[in-house]
Amino acid sequence: MSYLANRAQTTHIDNDHISPKKNSVTGAPQRSVLGPLLFLIYINDIYLCSNKLGFYLFADDTNLLYANNDLKTLETVVNNELNNVCHWLKANKLTINAKKSNFVIFRPVQKRINYQLCIRIPDNNNNGFALLECKDYVKFLGVLIDKNLTWRPHIDHIASKISKIVGIIARLRHHVP
Repeated sequence: MSYLANRAQTTHIDNDHISPKKNSVTGAPQRSVLGPLLFLIYINDIYLCSNKLGFYLFADDTNLLYANNDLKTLETVVNNELNNVCHWLKANKLTINAKKSNFVIFRPVQKRINYQLCIRIPDNNNNGFALLECKDYVKFLGVLIDKNLTWRPHIDHIASKISKIVGIIARLRHHVP
């Protein structure tokens, strides 16, 4: 029997509502050991859709990198290449979640940006384009990398986590006789 054939799925909402079973004709079972590996094999050739972007893949997280000193050129190239990526995704029955997608312009602290980039991806929902948000930092494999390549956002994030843990420990000690 095939690992991917003859499968059905349901959706549970708060364990009170369960959808009727539907046959699943694509995809791998969620939380399966083979799921991430099969996905990586499935998208292994995504880099072929662009000879200008750098592709960094980890499980279902894909990061793209492009460098250019001229922001207008960068904008044009990235928009064209993202269009190619979206064509590849569509041909492979995948989509980009525009709400979870964004970009960062890495630069030295002293270099100001005097041009507002408009980076966009095709939006399948309305046959138009979705604008990507420009962020001050990005999370890459659990590390926060900011636009000036400093450690400040990551240090602040870790310090906040440590502070919460210290607070929990202090409350626990206070309640122990």
